[in-house]
Amino acid sequence: MDKPIEHRGRVVFVDGDRIDVEMVVEDACASCKAAKACGMGSSSDKTVSLLTASAKYYEVGEEVVVSIEKKMGIKAATYAYIFPFFIMVAVLFITFEAGLSETVAGLSALGAAALYYVVLAFFRHRIEKELIFKLRKV
Repeated sequence: MDKPIEHRGRVVFVDGDRIDVEMVVEDACASCKAAKACGMGSSSDKTVSLLTASAKYYEVGEEVVVSIEKKMGIKAATYAYIFPFFIMVAVLFITFEAGLSETVAGLSALGAAALYYVVLAFFRHRIEKELIFKLRKV
């Protein structure tokens, strides 16, 4: 069985069934001891909102571990990055084949990606129910 993807974080907001957790997400170089010497290591703060019936058991400031199964992580990455990439490439090729200029083709591809993200935002509540995050106290 695949090991889930886990990140440590801190609860920053609790309301009803919703918990916001702030996490420091590090790239692969950040775990390297020489990362500061070469200047390649980096990390960034991310806040994720989770829906859970156990939200009432958590308090703001509490340290937690957020985990997601790898297949759910791949599904999230597909929605966020892979689908819009293929939409942009398809629109780009279609507009080029239609004989439109590079500027129109590029703007059309960007517009198609923007439209995709608007539709994705419209269905976010349905998607939130599909992507199951697990939360546990440290």
